[in-house]
Amino acid sequence: MPDTRAPVSGSTIRGSFAANKDHQIDSRILADARAALEGAGAYFSQSVISDASVRARYAAGIERMSENVQTEVNAGRMTAAEGAAFCQDMRNRIMEEARTATSPTSLAKAQAYKAEGLGLEKLLDKYSVKNFSKPFHALTESEKDRAYFSIIESAGRSNAKVNAKTARMRLMGKVGLLITGVLAGYEILNARDKISEAERQIASIEGGLIGGALAGLAVGSICGPGAPICALGVVLIGSTLGSVVTQTAQDAYLDELEEFRTWGIR
Repeated sequence: MPDTRAPVSGSTIRGSFAANKDHQIDSRILADARAALEGAGAYFSQSVISDASVRARYAAGIERMSENVQTEVNAGRMTAAEGAAFCQDMRNRIMEEARTATSPTSLAKAQAYKAEGLGLEKLLDKYSVKNFSKPFHALTESEKDRAYFSIIESAGRSNAKVNAKTARMRLMGKVGLLITGVLAGYEILNARDKISEAERQIASIEGGLIGGALAGLAVGSICGPGAPICALGVVLIGSTLGSVVTQTAQDAYLDELEEFRTWGIR
């Protein structure tokens, strides 16, 4: 008989224990969990690929704008002060437009890094101190022109570190989509009813995409601006729930269809 007395902290527990026994795990649970992971992975992979494209368009847009303004100023059709004011306004407008097309998680990161674009006065003081170690109002006229030109030139430069990170994320997104496809294909190949499993995998991935997108709409109200960790959690939960819901609905549909077939109605 094993000793059934409650163990005391720090004491040695003695007795016989069940070992080397098989425990059954419902394979559907593992399949559902894997499919939910595929759905969430598909959403995040698609998001980072899209964000990389948006970032590339943003970088190209501000560079083209800066070059055009420099041409106008050099040709005498625009003063340096006018060019600086135009670049400051347009860069902020382009940034806001790009952010409207950015995924909720990347938007939260961008807002945490820079809540909004700098105003013209702050930019003038920034480059005045950087170039001449004194505020803008203390500069000579020629020094002020140089500060204006610094704003025009910098307006065409995007953050190199962010660009490099975005490029890596785009590659990771493509790899994520590939892995998602491989996992889905594996499940289909090993299923008895390959057509039904294919439909189930498609539903799961679509559910993850829809759930993540719907959750993304609520990120602003739930997390507020500049909260990347919260945004990531909300979107992850949404994409996972979306995948689970579509799996459940698809399974219920297939069960009903199978039951209907057994009736033999023609």
